[in-house]
Amino acid sequence: MADIDNIRDMAPLDLIRTLRAAGRAAEACALAAQLAASANPDCWLAQLGVDLSFLGMHAQAEKFLKLGLEEPLSQANRYALTEELCMVQFALGKFHEANQRYRTIRGRSYAEVFHQLVLESDPDWAGALPDKLLGMDESVAGKRIFISAEGGFGDFVQFSRYIDALLREGASMIVSEQFSGWEEVFRQSEQVRLSMATQEQRAAELACCDRVTFGFSLYARYQRSPYFPMENPAARIAIDPAKRLSDDANALLNVETTRPKIGLIWRSASGVRHEPYRSMPLQRLESLLTNQACQFYSLQVGELGDDERAIMNRHGVTDIAPHLSTFGDTARVLEKLDLLVTIDTGTGHLAGALNRPVRVLLSRACDSRWLDCQRFTPWYPSMRLYRQTELGDWTQPLADLCADLVSFSASSAPAPSAESP
Repeated sequence: MADIDNIRDMAPLDLIRTLRAAGRAAEACALAAQLAASANPDCWLAQLGVDLSFLGMHAQAEKFLKLGLEEPLSQANRYALTEELCMVQFALGKFHEANQRYRTIRGRSYAEVFHQLVLESDPDWAGALPDKLLGMDESVAGKRIFISAEGGFGDFVQFSRYIDALLREGASMIVSEQFSGWEEVFRQSEQVRLSMATQEQRAAELACCDRVTFGFSLYARYQRSPYFPMENPAARIAIDPAKRLSDDANALLNVETTRPKIGLIWRSASGVRHEPYRSMPLQRLESLLTNQACQFYSLQVGELGDDERAIMNRHGVTDIAPHLSTFGDTARVLEKLDLLVTIDTGTGHLAGALNRPVRVLLSRACDSRWLDCQRFTPWYPSMRLYRQTELGDWTQPLADLCADLVSFSASSAPAPSAESP
């Protein structure tokens, strides 16, 4: 990347994006605030709203996105801006207003643009949309429903709770797309089965289904309140009874210790819009790792850098990740841990759905489905959230988490044995 300090002719919005991508969040936010306060920002106001949203400046973003939606727009631009406004309003706690908008763009009237923007005009969908797209209020009684993959594993876990809602409405059969290994943490039944997300499988399922829908569309259809999701988070999430951990993994997890066993995940390779602020360097977690009252385990999959290994060795962190080939393996590990500390990852959703204790570190510009919750989230009773107040600044959430870990380790310690009389 070019040296930002030497760029003189970059347009303000381009400079904001460049600063943000370079991890210089404070400078990006300061420039964005200055632009938003200007009497004449000299840019498309809707685009300014989008960039403010990416910085977690939700109140300012809402204003400019609404102004943008007042302009004449193509249907594709209206869809994209409305979706961004929904995310901003979810994050601001304006759930009902956001939900109503979201239901509109996830309905059949936007099927064509949904195909263009979300499905990237995949020809496999040409015959299914709009004819087979499930409407928001359409009856599913007696229908075979195909739930196509959208998003990642965490989205699959979070939205799987709505499958049983479809059954209660009378759906005759539900087929949900999945990727290899996901079946190890999903409860199938006579009326609910999984299908591999391949081009051939999808084409076959689209041909024989009555209606097709998506996890985010089910969220819009069924989640009509921000409080206490109406569906059980573990309705379909369960570990395959036949799943076993390797002997080596069990040996690492069954070490005799009175210290609570805490799993760690600090970065993601998914490249979602929240980066580079969803992940963090392991060095930022050293304030946690100095707590010698806990035994830490790394669940960080992928190649570890030399600096990461040095930090793990310095604090005695056990690397369990090489033994995690599927989410079924991860689920079995979560059973043996006392707590998981993670950024917003699929493993965090899995822990919550399995009712395992989990602490999630969230950036200021995190996924809008975390709403405006500060600690406890209605999505998972066993989860607590630790959220940045300034984009890129983990100081306060980590300080709060460290304090809570001290209490957690103290409460997890075995009670002293009674003295003999």
